[in-house]
Formats: sequence, structure tokens, C-alpha cells
Amino acid sequence: MQLITLREIRKTYTLGEVEVLALQGVSLDIGQGEFVALMGPSGSGKTTLMNTLGCLDHPSSGSYRLDGEEVMAMSGDERARLRNRKIGFVFQSFNLLARTTATENVELPMLYGSSIRAPQRHERVKMLLKKVGLESRADHHPSQLSGGQQQRVAIARALANAPPILLADEPTGNLDSRTSREVMDLFRQLNRDDNITVIVVTHDPEIARYARRVVVLRDGNILIDTANIGEAIATLHSAEERDLEGAFP
Repeated sequence: MQLITLREIRKTYTLGEVEVLALQGVSLDIGQGEFVALMGPSGSGKTTLMNTLGCLDHPSSGSYRLDGEEVMAMSGDERARLRNRKIGFVFQSFNLLARTTATENVELPMLYGSSIRAPQRHERVKMLLKKVGLESRADHHPSQLSGGQQQRVAIARALANAPPILLADEPTGNLDSRTSREVMDLFRQLNRDDNITVIVVTHDPEIARYARRVVVLRDGNILIDTANIGEAIATLHSAEERDLEGAFP
């Protein structure tokens, strides 16, 4: 059974009197343990697709089954509970709480909808900070950490409830190239060693090369879904060139 199954997902936004079709019947399967990059030009629908996969946005129509559960039939509260159990989020801007330590940031997801007792929470936080190489920074606040260290704390926080999926939105967008490689190496390690499904939204071909599969979108449609990274990047560049030609005829 696939971990993620999308069938004919459509999403329409209304902006004033204009309707924007952000996703136009997207179908996609992602299995446990895959490492997938989502790419596409601005306005391609990749952010809407990410929000759909993360149960943050409700499609207008279609079917979305997450680990066998039909998301489309759920209420907002049910989606939130599913999201808390199944998905860990990593964002470009880290989204750490400034006045709390690394330990407290990582512990936070376990305080919501979890029955883990305090001693077990504390042991899990220690284990996760060690996993991301920050056990010596447990009592530091975000302002005392580098960008790469903050992102590692964010990854540890995303793993707090042991979700089968990590969903990362431009996770290296605020990092230099060396730190970006370190963060992506960590994603690769988690995917390889812990069989966590990693889905990364990125505009950067170098980041997409870490994935074993790339899905390229344009105008709400999947242009290509391939394990051939070079082919995916060539398709992306072609789509971007067509967009430029359309903007400057």
C-alpha cells in the first residue's frame, strides 16, 4: 500500500472575481521510504501541492489517502490530529520560538495530542538532539545558534512525534552552500537509516539532486515524474524558458 495516494486533485482559489485553478487534476503516489523533490516555476502549483500533502489545505475535489485514511472526508480537527501524527514540517525560516531553548522547541509537538509522559519526552528530546548533532546546544536559544544549527533543531522538532513523513519547504533557502549540504546530508541520512519518507519543495537543482525522484509541476499539472534527475532539471528549465517567452513575446 502506498503511503500517499492522490487522485485527480483539483484546487481552485477565488481572488476577487477571478478563479485560479492551482491544481488541475493531479494524481501522485509516494511510498514509504521515498525521497521526493517537488519543483516548478513560480505559480506552478508546488506550494499548493505541498499544502495539500501536509493536510494544511483542503482540495476542491479529488481523493487524498494518507496511510490508508481518506483525508477529503475529514473535518479540520481530524486533519490536524492526522497531521500531528503523520507529518513533520521543516520550513525555510526555521519557525523556532525565540524565547525557548532548543530542548523546549523540540519538545513542543509532544505536548499536543500526545500521551508521552515528561520523563519519556525528555529522553526523546535528548535522543533527537543527538541525532542531529546538537546535544551540546540543548540549552541554547535560537539567537545563540547559527542558521544551520537552527534548521537542525527544526528537523529534530519535526521528528518529535516519530512521523513517517518529513515535509520540507525550501529547507536550505536561508543557508549558505556548505550548510545547505550538511542539512541535506542529514535528510538523506534520516531517509536511508530510519526509512522516513522525505518530500522536499525546492527551486534549487542542486538540492533536488539529493532526492531519488523528482516531480516537476507547471500550471497546476505534473510535467514529469522521474528518477532521472537530469531529465527533470531539463524539463524544469524548458518550462521556465517558456514562461519567460510568454512574459516577453
